[in-house]
Amino acid sequence: AVAAGAQGAFFQTDVDVSNADEQSADYQFMWFPRGVDNSEPETSETFTLGAGKSARYTNVLTEVFNLEPDSLGALGIKAKSPDLLAMSRTYNLQSEGNGGTFGQAMEAITSSDFIGYGESRRILFGSEGAEMRTNIGCQNGTDMSTVVYLDLYNAEGESLGREMLILKPLGNEQINRILDGHNPVNGYVDLSLPQPDRFVYCYGSVLDNISSDPTTIPPQ
Repeated sequence: AVAAGAQGAFFQTDVDVSNADEQSADYQFMWFPRGVDNSEPETSETFTLGAGKSARYTNVLTEVFNLEPDSLGALGIKAKSPDLLAMSRTYNLQSEGNGGTFGQAMEAITSSDFIGYGESRRILFGSEGAEMRTNIGCQNGTDMSTVVYLDLYNAEGESLGREMLILKPLGNEQINRILDGHNPVNGYVDLSLPQPDRFVYCYGSVLDNISSDPTTIPPQ
C-alpha cells in the first residue's frame, strides 16, 4: 500500500530482501494492483544481491514502481534462488509525522502456503466494535478467475453468514470490516474454495480504531 485508510490512517509498505544463498541472487518484483486482472503484471528491473547481503526498499511501491497514492495491491518476487528471503512491513504514518509508526509484517509466501480446493483455513481474532475492526484480504495464485467463500462465525461458533470474493486472474481483493454487520462481535472466519484447480492465500488484519495499528493474522 501507499494509500489512505479508515480512521484517518495513511499506510505505506517497506520490503526487506535477504540472500541466504552462497552465491549472488537475481530477482524482480511484480506488481499486482487490487481488483484487476493481473495476467500480465508490471515487472521491475532486475536486482542483484550478493551472498549474505540484504536490501531494504522503503515505500517500495514508490521506490520501485513510481506509484502514487492511492495504490493498493500485492507484490510478487521472481527469483531463481530458493534461498532468497523477503518480508514486508505495512504501517500507518501518523498525521503529524513525528509520532512514529504502527505496523504489521508479512513474510513472503511460496506456492506451498496457498489454499486449494477441498481445504479449509481459519482466521482468528475476528473483531468488530468501537475499539477494533477486521479486514480480510485474498490473493489468487492462478491465472483463472477464482471464487473464495468466507464463512463468518461468532465466538460461540454460531454462523453469521457467508461473504464471497471473486478474484480475477492473479488478482487480489480485500473486504474491510468484514464483521461490521454484526457489530459488536468477536469471532472467526473460515476460508474455502468451491472450484478445483484453484489456489489462493488469505490473511486477516485486525486494526485498533484509535491508532489504526494493524496486526497480521495468518490463516491456520
